[in-house]
Amino acid sequence: MKLPSWRVFVLIATAALAASGQTLYHSKLAVEEGTAPSSTPQIIVGYGLGMRPACQIVTVFGNGTISYYTGRYFGDADADVCPVTISLPGYKKINATLRNDGVIVLKRLGGDHEGSTVSLSAMRAPEDAKKAYGKGVEEAASRKWAKAQAQLEKAVAIYPEYSTAWSELGEVYLQQDMPKEARSAFERAIQIDPKYLKAYAQLARQDLSEKRPEDAVAITSRAMEMKATEYPTIYFYHAVANFNLKHFDVAEASARRAVELDSEHEVPRAEYLLGSVLAAKGDRSGALQHFNKYLELSPKAPDAPEVKQRIVDLSK
Repeated sequence: MKLPSWRVFVLIATAALAASGQTLYHSKLAVEEGTAPSSTPQIIVGYGLGMRPACQIVTVFGNGTISYYTGRYFGDADADVCPVTISLPGYKKINATLRNDGVIVLKRLGGDHEGSTVSLSAMRAPEDAKKAYGKGVEEAASRKWAKAQAQLEKAVAIYPEYSTAWSELGEVYLQQDMPKEARSAFERAIQIDPKYLKAYAQLARQDLSEKRPEDAVAITSRAMEMKATEYPTIYFYHAVANFNLKHFDVAEASARRAVELDSEHEVPRAEYLLGSVLAAKGDRSGALQHFNKYLELSPKAPDAPEVKQRIVDLSK
């Protein structure tokens, strides 16, 4: 059987590198729900010494394993490090570093992004549940809510301990104006995996939308006890809830923590919130600083005109 030309190249490259004494390394790629990507990502290799490629990608398996060579052949002696740029439709393009036995987590585009923690229960899901889950996520991305609901309900029927599927199902319920079902799904996700922080953030957001700030404080406080440093959104919602309750000192502390942790500026409204807290406390200079930072990060935000007017009013 004649192999495709690209496959022949991979086999020749693999054989040549193996013969040269290079070590084959393996790194994992996952989406933030804890599963392998549903399609093959584009991976662009960075450069090492002498402007040569830092590594050779051999293959990307369906389970998310990236196999690659690096080392002296590419200029960095005996190293498993390989800088790459990874692109996958529906997820943020990231600059990352492959490390042997390391895991790189892709974060979803758009919406109210809530971080990258992975639920351990999702890693144990059977393949048919993962397949239904993947289809559900794809349907949700296309805003086909009824179809997404059917697939995600199928996933949790196959594997009732599928915390990430419950979490996504809750989002789909909310999109269809089913708040009771959504709350139940989020609570189920937390019950299955008490360390799965995304579900805490989802529940807090629902509490705030339903004007239940005390409940939002309670659920975010539980998450913060786990040192949710990968989840600036948790601190943001904690700050919002306390701001609504006029607990301004607590709100300021949590808003500052959210801004500090949000190195990728995924929660720019934390800057606006911090400015609002400082304005309420009479710190005009601090409020202006954070209002301007918010506009810098989100110049086309729907509330940008309102923020600009607040800046004008505070500057008088």
